[in-house]
Amino acid sequence: MTNSIVDVTADAYANPGDQFERALEEGRILRFQPGMLPLPTEEDMDFLREEVGALITLKNISYHPDGDYITGMKKVGDTEQRLRAILRKYSDTVNGFLGAALPHYARSWHQQKVNFRPVQEKGRKIKRHSNNELLHVDAFPAGATHGRRPLRFFTNINQTEPRIWRIAEQFDELYKAYAKEAGIDPNLSVRGNPAERAWSGALAGLAKLGLPQLQVIGDTSPYDRAMRQMHNWMKDNDSFQKDPSRGEELAFQPFESWAVMTDAVSHAALSGQHALVATYYVELDACRLPERAPYNVVARGAQAA
Repeated sequence: MTNSIVDVTADAYANPGDQFERALEEGRILRFQPGMLPLPTEEDMDFLREEVGALITLKNISYHPDGDYITGMKKVGDTEQRLRAILRKYSDTVNGFLGAALPHYARSWHQQKVNFRPVQEKGRKIKRHSNNELLHVDAFPAGATHGRRPLRFFTNINQTEPRIWRIAEQFDELYKAYAKEAGIDPNLSVRGNPAERAWSGALAGLAKLGLPQLQVIGDTSPYDRAMRQMHNWMKDNDSFQKDPSRGEELAFQPFESWAVMTDAVSHAALSGQHALVATYYVELDACRLPERAPYNVVARGAQAA
């Protein structure tokens, strides 16, 4: 165990208080031992590992709970229908399981995609800005968070192989050291101008009317663009990536699960195949330590400069 990891015991899980929410916002990773989270059946996990992976067409195969549909795979026979049922059930299971550990978040969080990652991360041929092997903080190329915090819950469903991560600086450290190099304006107004805010509001309204893809494709904000600048700068900077003294490696064993605020903890997936990932957006006003949130770090930029 390292100081970066909080191992969640059964007793603590039964009486969480706010300890796990605070740990996440301090930049720590919650780790859940095999057997705590109910997983898909062995038959269904074999189906994911042996059949679904060969059908991938995008970086990940994704289930979208809002519309109950799948993206990122070829449609062959009833494979998509079966996958949708598996990931729908997994999504519901994680909602209940993680919500019990993080009750304050769960009252208002926004459930996003559930991904299946069937491809070996090590040596994967993929665009640099999409490469999980490189250290980064999460900042999505489509769909603005507007400061809501991406909370991601991973499960390694590989039968024998651990998933190896590297973690390094947290966002507040990265911002202080590298924001200027990354081209982030220290006087940036994270809220944007009135026209941009009105546009985001209109897209949010359309999403509620059943057009969520318009919000994913068209929404942005100054804060989200700044986060993307940091993400891209980190991945593009070879000296940053190759510094042998930077960060530590963590191994997540088969059937372990872990949760992390991926906007704050810089991380890379060095190796591993077959993982399930559920993503939530946590509202800023639900945070226990809002001053640690990247949105507020960027908002303070002019004061800190």
